[in-house]
Amino acid sequence: MTIRILGAPQRYVQGPGAIDRLAEEVAIFGSGPVAVIIDPVARQLLGERILQLLPQARLLEFGGECTAGEIDARAAETQGAAIILGVGGGKAIDTAKGAAIISGLPVGIVPTIASNDSPTSHIAVVYTPDHAVEGVRRMRTNPALVLVDTAIIAGAPRRFLAAGIGDAMSKPYELAGAVAGKGLNFFGGQPTELTLAIVERARAILLADGLAAMAATKPNEAFERVVEAAVLLSGLAFESGGLSIAHSMVRGFSTVPQLSGLLHGEMVALGTLTQIAAGQGDEAELGDLAQFLESIGLPTRFAPFGITDEATFRRMAEVALGAPYASNYYRSLEPDDLVRAMQLLNERI
Repeated sequence: MTIRILGAPQRYVQGPGAIDRLAEEVAIFGSGPVAVIIDPVARQLLGERILQLLPQARLLEFGGECTAGEIDARAAETQGAAIILGVGGGKAIDTAKGAAIISGLPVGIVPTIASNDSPTSHIAVVYTPDHAVEGVRRMRTNPALVLVDTAIIAGAPRRFLAAGIGDAMSKPYELAGAVAGKGLNFFGGQPTELTLAIVERARAILLADGLAAMAATKPNEAFERVVEAAVLLSGLAFESGGLSIAHSMVRGFSTVPQLSGLLHGEMVALGTLTQIAAGQGDEAELGDLAQFLESIGLPTRFAPFGITDEATFRRMAEVALGAPYASNYYRSLEPDDLVRAMQLLNERI
């Protein structure tokens, strides 16, 4: 019998104004200089505030893509620091994780958008310079700190929150695929009962409060629940549960120029629908999920991006099936299965 494993960050702090707790939260993990890997948008928004809260902080520039070269360059600049902070979007965050792997330092995460569930995980997704997924790197532990200021999150364009919801909505289907395929989670174990409960709670929150959170102009109870579901619950679910076809498809999508402008969570939304259309769910379930995703502005078909030809579908399918979690499904899939599933999405009116 395989051992059960759950991983999680040491501390998770969320709420409007949470950034004001940054100094005391960082101090929990030691004293000394702080190396802050921060993207340009976050630097403009929070750079001065971070320096006021952490006078010993050094703000390091982020080049825009989480490549091996970017990680190496930023890691070299963290020498002498006691902790690394990753501030901004998912790629700056993953670069901070990659630098932490090289330097052996603890890492804290301060997301400025809730577009995906990367903040809580021990995984950094690395891309090629031309923006295709190259692979993943793993820290020995999850981040020491994840601090989510929902007043900052609420100020971001709602497209980012929609993407976060799209990413999180994949987890019930991917966990089911991983369990059916007898796949292991990202810690090499089976999901715990807590993981199963987390996935169901996240799904319930997103369906009940997703539209209200999208409409909120400032943090309220619905917004807080949805952000927690998209960042914390979804993050715990994917790492301690496992991924399946939805995220495998992202690898294929990332190789197609027509989809290069999509956010990760927007790609995952298309991937989840592909996973269901490949046979995991029936037509009613596919229609219900597509309707919900459409209601918050997420893509549900490929035709609007000019993708209708079989050759492109096949190329995406073949790359997707090379992902390490593509076998986490209730049956073995061939490229033809995924091609037909994607074509089915295009045929929906």
